[in-house]
Amino acid sequence: MESSKAGLYDYTVEKLGDGSYNYDPRKFSPLKIEQRVHSKPTARFTHIGKTYKYCLEDDAGGENVPITLSGLAPFYLEIGIKHHASSKQEILYLHDIERYSYNLHLPHKILALGTHIVTIRRVRDAHGCDLELASDAPHVQVSVAEVPSITALEPQEDFCVGDRISFILSGIPPFNVYYTFQNQDRKAPVSNTNFRRLAEKPGDFRITAVSDQKSTEACKARTDIVRVIHEMPSARISKGKVTTTDIHEGGQAEILFEFGGTPPFEFTYTRSENVSKGKKSQVLETKSDISYEHQKVVLASDEGVYEVISIKDRYCAFSTQTVSGKRGQKLLMYP
Repeated sequence: MESSKAGLYDYTVEKLGDGSYNYDPRKFSPLKIEQRVHSKPTARFTHIGKTYKYCLEDDAGGENVPITLSGLAPFYLEIGIKHHASSKQEILYLHDIERYSYNLHLPHKILALGTHIVTIRRVRDAHGCDLELASDAPHVQVSVAEVPSITALEPQEDFCVGDRISFILSGIPPFNVYYTFQNQDRKAPVSNTNFRRLAEKPGDFRITAVSDQKSTEACKARTDIVRVIHEMPSARISKGKVTTTDIHEGGQAEILFEFGGTPPFEFTYTRSENVSKGKKSQVLETKSDISYEHQKVVLASDEGVYEVISIKDRYCAFSTQTVSGKRGQKLLMYP
């Protein structure tokens, strides 16, 4: 029967006889037979000749290789993977493929560093029709590279606003560094092996992945490097206002210090001369103290202008004399 071309064939058996019996038209009616010949299934790479990128580590992802199929699903596929430096071909057997556009993802356990030739060896569909492809059929390539890496140059995890956070990258530039900051996912292109960020605002700075020239966004080196950026501590006297308090000789006045940041707080304050506006006052006394709370009251009995000049909390420190703002002053005067 005809099977060289796909299609529907009708056959009619008009006479039937064998070695023992001759054809008898009174006892035999013409027999009709319908035969359907199915097309052989096909399988081809959607983008023939393309090179797909994978990374060496198992958890590093990799690009899908799209395959276009025809026939009746589900399909069975045999895929050949051959490394350029080896004569051995790995065979991947894929069963129960329901889609006509199939995304092939190669398992990392059969991949090695370098270039691989990937071919489709055989396809079979639900009709049972089978097609074996020639060894020189169109193919694609898979390039497997070592994943890049990123290393912090500073060992500490805590930083202050205004600090620079530095990292070193290994791989082939250019790089993309993926990170989250203030609940936003971000990507920073890096043209060389140095990655630096200025800590402009407080928050958690978390690097999640890095890719280089030989890798892709789908094939990134996953990491989890966290740096916590802290706000600078603050200190003020008398709620940030300039206040004047009269004290009697031998008496005392309360000076309220308020702090912002993370306890404990180490602070230094001065007592200066009370001079007329426009004249330079002389520092009469400098004292340092510590507070384990966000407020502290200090009793003072000496006349003068009290002002905080430096503050340090658990993470950060700076001199308030270099920062403008309402730090407040307390002026104690004898009546």
